[in-house]
Amino acid sequence: MGYGFYDITLYGFGNKDFAYRNNLVSSLYIDFLDGYKPKGTTRMSVDIGDEDRINSYFGSILSAEVAFNKERYSLSSPEDQNKIILDTIHRIAILSAEKHEWDKTIFQLAYKRVIESEFIYKKELKKKLSKDRKYRASIFLEKNGEFATISVNFYNANNNFLKSVELLRSFDDEWFYGRLISNNKWFDNLQFGMHSKNNEIIIQASVDRAESETIISPVNKTKEELEKFLRRITYLEFSNEDDFKKWYDL
Repeated sequence: MGYGFYDITLYGFGNKDFAYRNNLVSSLYIDFLDGYKPKGTTRMSVDIGDEDRINSYFGSILSAEVAFNKERYSLSSPEDQNKIILDTIHRIAILSAEKHEWDKTIFQLAYKRVIESEFIYKKELKKKLSKDRKYRASIFLEKNGEFATISVNFYNANNNFLKSVELLRSFDDEWFYGRLISNNKWFDNLQFGMHSKNNEIIIQASVDRAESETIISPVNKTKEELEKFLRRITYLEFSNEDDFKKWYDL
């Protein structure tokens, strides 16, 4: 996250539900690019306007404008709204590919895979075998555009699903939790989860318990710093900008 091509965002609608749907559809589309990174580009910032137009770069951010029928979108069903956003993102991505000589086939395949997903974001990371070889476990990520739910899926040694235990509900953007989910392991023969550097924060689930637990063990950071980090990555819904500022300044 942050080094590849990680986002296509549409701006200018001013609607929270639209923003959530944009987050969801963009996440699916980017994931289905399978790590493809257009040369010199980390993200696209797209303003809703009156015409389709590829503008210029600001550093590694490619700016663009796209035609968008807000009335048609507002009158459409939720399923059709997802499709409208996908079509808009894909259209501007293909125009960018044509202008900057990106590989269009990768974007076309991503579009097809988003349709096949039915706009449901679920991603399971690699399953890992416990030290005694009795169980397997994996990190399981779900997104709805508003927040991300991170869980552990447990399996027996024959790969039969046993249960899922939620670890964390975080914000939609992988910036908040990406490093944690990439650091996942068995801590003993029953407990699996994710951890920060030096295991200062461990969020784990157990084969034999219903609830997850969070363990804070200061090494290089203070307990207060670690608790603040946890607050920052744990999802909250803000009613206004002042609420957000108060939370951010805690």
